[in-house]
Amino acid sequence: MGKFKRFKNQTFAKVYTKIPSLVDLYAKQADLVVNTTTPFTPLKKPLVKCQISLITTGGVHTKKQKPFDMVDKKGDPSYREISSDIDMRQLTITHDYYNHADALADPNLVLPIEPLRELLQQGKIGAIGPRFFSFMGHIMGDHLETLTQETAPEVATALIGDGVDAVFLTPT
Repeated sequence: MGKFKRFKNQTFAKVYTKIPSLVDLYAKQADLVVNTTTPFTPLKKPLVKCQISLITTGGVHTKKQKPFDMVDKKGDPSYREISSDIDMRQLTITHDYYNHADALADPNLVLPIEPLRELLQQGKIGAIGPRFFSFMGHIMGDHLETLTQETAPEVATALIGDGVDAVFLTPT
């Protein structure tokens, strides 16, 4: 994907922001994955005793990490691990499929770290997990299998290993 293709994707993202009904038209043609096998799993203890983590599909990563692949038109099924004690100024976004101008100005819009820290200070949650995870939410074709069979289960296993009780997913 050349510079023109990336420019086109970024332009469409800005247009979709201004005219949300166009997203509905696009979604009607998209190959969507509908999960019908994952059961509802209620919390086993009160939220005030839970360790919470975050996952975003906003393409967030630290400035030192490898950016998500914007060349592959099927997306990038990999993920980035972000320490939960990260300074928000160390974050950036690589994702051509949504207008992230506001999210760059305030990363809490797609990875609400500071609100989560406030909940901890207020005693409304028990703890914050040691790390958060970020994906690029534009995944298509055979990358969907990589996401569902490899990278997402790796993240789930890591979160279980961290003792995380619940995760907030912030989609883009």
